[in-house]
Amino acid sequence: MSELRGSAYAREFTDLLQKLKSRADCSYEALARRSGVSGSALHRYCSGAGVPGDFDPVARFGKACGADPRELLELHRLWVLVDAGRRRGAPRAEGAQGALAAEEPADAATRAVADVEVAEPPAGPPGIGSVPPSVPYRSRLRHLRRWPVLLGALLVVGATVVGAVLLTGGRPAGADDSPNRPLLSAKCRFVAMGHQDACVRELQLRLKQAGLDLEVDGAFGPITQMRVVVFQLLAGLEPNGSVDDTTKRALYSGRVKAHPWPPAQVDRRVREVFTEDADRASGIAKCASNLDPLYSLGNTNGTRNWGVFQLYDGTLRELGGTPRKALDPEWNIQAAHRLWGRTHDFRAWPSCDKAYQAGASKSGTPKKPKGRPKS
Repeated sequence: MSELRGSAYAREFTDLLQKLKSRADCSYEALARRSGVSGSALHRYCSGAGVPGDFDPVARFGKACGADPRELLELHRLWVLVDAGRRRGAPRAEGAQGALAAEEPADAATRAVADVEVAEPPAGPPGIGSVPPSVPYRSRLRHLRRWPVLLGALLVVGATVVGAVLLTGGRPAGADDSPNRPLLSAKCRFVAMGHQDACVRELQLRLKQAGLDLEVDGAFGPITQMRVVVFQLLAGLEPNGSVDDTTKRALYSGRVKAHPWPPAQVDRRVREVFTEDADRASGIAKCASNLDPLYSLGNTNGTRNWGVFQLYDGTLRELGGTPRKALDPEWNIQAAHRLWGRTHDFRAWPSCDKAYQAGASKSGTPKKPKGRPKS
C-alpha cells in the first residue's frame, strides 16, 4: 500500500509542476531567471527525474509560474509526502511518472564519514551468557552470575506490564474513552500527516477553538500540521508537529487562546513600518505568509520559518528573538525591518522579491531602485 501511495504522490507532484509550467507559458531558461533555480534543475523536477532536499526551490518555481497561495500549499503538501516516502526508503515509480531521486548536496563532513571504513564484527556473535575466551575464568564466572539477576528483573517488569494491561482492560495507559475527549481514546491513538478521518476533524475543531484558523475537513495536511506546531509552541510544548497524548490533553485544557491579527491589520502595519518601500514590503509579506502571523513552514533539516516574514531559526538567533516572539506580528515586522536595514534591500527574501518584481513588471508598476536612500 505504501508503494502505491508513494508513486501516486510523486505523479501528483510532477503533474502539478507541469501544470504550473504550462500555465506560465515560459521556457525553463526564463523561469530559471525569475526563480533563481537553474533551468536543468527545474526540468528534472517537472519531468520527475529528481526532487530537491528542501522546499525552497519548489516554492520559487511555483511563485515564478504565478501559483496562488493554495497551489503553493498543495505543492508543499505533495513535496512533504514524496520526501517522506523517499526517506523511508519506499520503492518509487521509474521514469517520468515519479522517480524523484533525492537531490541533496553532500558536504565535506558527509563525504569524510562516507570514506571511513569500519571494521566488521566477526561472524556468529556469541549467545546469551557466553564470554570471549580471552576473559579470565573468574571474570567469566562473575559475568555468568549476573544473568539470574537480570532475568529476575525482566520477569518483574513483564508482570507489571501484564498487570497494567489487565487493570486497564487492554487499553494503553492514559487512554480516555470519554465522549468529550475522543482524541484520547484508543480509536484516535494515531493522528498524523496523510490521515483522513473523524479523529483529524476533532483535532482541527480543537485547534480552531484555540484561535488557530484552518479548514475543518478531516484531512491532515501541511496546514493542520503547521497549526499543531504553533499550538505546541504557544502551550509551552516541544513544537514538533506530533499529536501525542501531551498535546491532546493540552488541546482539551483550554489554556491556549490565540488572538492573531487579521490580514488587513498585518498589511497596514507592514506599510507603516516599511515607509521606504511599503508596496514591495507588503508584496513580500503576502508571498511569504499570506499575511498570516501564525504561519510556519518546516525545512528538511529540522529548522522552521516563523511568522509574517517567515524568519528562519538562525536569523531569529541573530536578531535576538525566539520562535514564540516571531509569532507576535509587531515583533516580526520590526525584526524584518531591522534585517532590511542591514543592506537597505530585500535580499533576505530572494524568491519572494523575484516574484514581486515579476508581478510588478507584468502590471507595469514602476520598481523603486535598490540601495541606500539618498540623504
